[in-house]
Parts: sequence; C-alpha cells; structure tokens
Amino acid sequence: MPMPATPEPSPPPRPRRRRSVWVAPAAGAAAIVVVAIAAAGWAPGWYAERVAVGDATTDERDARRLVTAAAGLQAAAGRPGEWAAAIRERELNAWLATDLPRNHATALPAGIREPRIGLEPGRIRVAARAAAGPLEGTVSLVVEARLRAPNQLELAVSEARLGLVPIPAGPFVHRLAAVCGRLGLVTQVRRLDGRSVVVVSLGGRGAVLRGLTVDAGEFVVAGTTEEAR
Repeated sequence: MPMPATPEPSPPPRPRRRRSVWVAPAAGAAAIVVVAIAAAGWAPGWYAERVAVGDATTDERDARRLVTAAAGLQAAAGRPGEWAAAIRERELNAWLATDLPRNHATALPAGIREPRIGLEPGRIRVAARAAAGPLEGTVSLVVEARLRAPNQLELAVSEARLGLVPIPAGPFVHRLAAVCGRLGLVTQVRRLDGRSVVVVSLGGRGAVLRGLTVDAGEFVVAGTTEEAR
C-alpha cells in the first residue's frame, strides 16, 4: 500500500514580513518628528511668564507710561544739557503686548507674534512665537548690547534657539537689523571683533548718547545735548 505523500511546507507569508520590515523605520521616523515638534514648541520659562503677566487694563497703563517716558526723553534730548532715563522691562513688554500689534504690526516679520523681552545684567533676552505653514515654535535669542562709541549702539546675537534646539545665530543678525529699520532706526550689519553685529546709529539735533547700562528689569540711557550754534 503506497504511503501518502508528505505535504510540502507552505511558504512564509511575505506581505507580513514586508510590513514588519517597514513598520520599525516608519515608527522611528514618526517618533523623531513628534520629538522635534515638541522640542520646537517648548518655550523658555521666562518667556511664558512674561506672556502670562498682566491684564488688558494694566498693560494699557504700562504701555502709556512707556510712551510718555519716551516722549519725555525725546524732549529732554532736544534741549541743551544732560539727560537720562530708565526704561523698565514691564513697560516694554506691555507696549509689545498692546501697542505694537495695534499700531506697528508691520514692524514684525511675517509669522512672528507675541514678542517679549527679559532684561538681565549685560544682556537682553528676546523671544517670540514663530509660525511657518502649519508648524509653530518659540524662537529665543540672547542679545548682547553695548555702546561701542557715542551714538553707536552695538547689538550681537550670542545665542539662538528654536524651542530647545540650538540654531545658527547669524541669520538673526540681519532680521534684527530689519526690525530696527522698520522702527525708523538707521542700522548697518558689520563684521566686528570676529562676528556679525548690528550697529544702530542714534541721536540727532546735537544729542549724543554716552551711556547705556542693561540691568535686571531695566536699562538706563544717558547723554548730553549741545546747544546749537
């Protein structure tokens, strides 16, 4: 009696194996994208605090104080003699929250909103929400400010981040110059001391800025105006 034929083993299910080959890389890529988006969306603690601080009434009042102080400084600089003024961070951020978007919206590059600053000894922290298409993150900069010469303010970007991720600081030098230009300031991008900086020319009608001190929560400017001859 002939023995029954042994059935041949079935081949392994190729589609399942093919799926398993692609699932792991796809999952890894998706995880990287999620982590990158989360890292870009992270905001520095100081920035989150300054966006949340204040209410509409307080911001309007502090913004008016800044405008009044700026007008007083301009008037003082227009008269012969010495002048000085302290500009407070709280009032600057109130102006950024209210007056800037309402009356000077075109001063900001496209996609930038809710700018805020933090003043520390010798440096200025700047941050804003930045959007490009459906993606959005928090861009933060550390700007070193000093008076290089009378009426010559030097601004250097020493650090730049998108969320948690460090990014090149160079392009932001030109962006900073463009923002200053939109505010009516005369600016130049120069190569000084081995790095690109924005040089802002100040003064007019004989006014000379001779002092600039950046401290915690405020900065102080001082100068003299010579009598016209």
